[in-house]
Amino acid sequence: MNRLALTAEQLVGRQVEVRVPATVANLGAGYDVLGLALDLYNDLRVAVTGVGAGSVEYAANGEGAATLPATRANVAIDAVYRGLIEAGVAPAEANRLQLAITAVNRIPLARGLGSSAAAVVAGLAAGAALVAGQGGTVAAPGTCVEAFDDELIDRLFAAASQIEGHPDNAAAALFGGLVASGEVDGGVNGRALTARLIGTPEDTVPVILIPELELPTALMRAALPKSVPLADASHNASRLALGVAALEAGDLQGFALLADDRLHQPYRAKRYAALPTLIASALGAGAVSACLAGAGSAILAIVDDAGGDAAIARVIAALDAAAVTTKVGGHARQYEIDVDGVTIVSSAQGPTR
Repeated sequence: MNRLALTAEQLVGRQVEVRVPATVANLGAGYDVLGLALDLYNDLRVAVTGVGAGSVEYAANGEGAATLPATRANVAIDAVYRGLIEAGVAPAEANRLQLAITAVNRIPLARGLGSSAAAVVAGLAAGAALVAGQGGTVAAPGTCVEAFDDELIDRLFAAASQIEGHPDNAAAALFGGLVASGEVDGGVNGRALTARLIGTPEDTVPVILIPELELPTALMRAALPKSVPLADASHNASRLALGVAALEAGDLQGFALLADDRLHQPYRAKRYAALPTLIASALGAGAVSACLAGAGSAILAIVDDAGGDAAIARVIAALDAAAVTTKVGGHARQYEIDVDGVTIVSSAQGPTR
């Protein structure tokens, strides 16, 4: 990678704000492969205020404001520095920068809506945007996929996947829409990440129940077995292939095929006893499909917009009622699919020296 001949002093005064969507991974049979971006967003504002020992002034509003660290132990903060480096700034120069960072977090933590991936992708994008414009200037507002060249997008995607440990949420947060992702043969080290957008029917209406109950991803991953029966693996492969093919053909029933999972939901239900009831409530109210959002605790239901507002309202009411009876709390609401991924909301060059 060619390093930009920018000193830390030349970056002082630059600022950028990025917006990143919530994401739902898995969608049932697409375990660790599929991710869907939603119009629920976190904002991250970053300003380069000086040069020193990489100190940070950090403020957060909303989700996690009282618990997120104000140091580089916070993945969003550390990802800003990583984004600067991935965009070409020499590590020694990037790590000298003093930053003022403000996070506005709307994506709930530990609910399966990609809050960790959102933090990572937002930080990476903000850091890169500070130097990824024409001639090394701050990047202009717009989607990061359009603002950055393909090589930088590939590096940011790889960095996000490395930090997260898997690419599904990161891919959807970066690219938007419904995305399949994974490692393929190739690349410098023999392995390379790839992502492919999947078409979704126009009548797709996501409804999300966000319970009050938190389920840490590590806890829910620990519920999974180290191996699964061959028949279950074959079942999921068929549902993944058939579901994606159906969606690409404009058939909303593709979501129902995807929701028919045997690899993770049955095992996670042992630690999330309300899961079968919540899914059944959505289906009973007319949802096309319902599944666990990521590792949970949120539930994703897909409703056919052809049924109108009444059909959507029935599913929302059913999920709300089930949240009360199962004592997980929370509320359901309608969302839209985000198609932009992480975006640069505003940017400013500031003085150079």
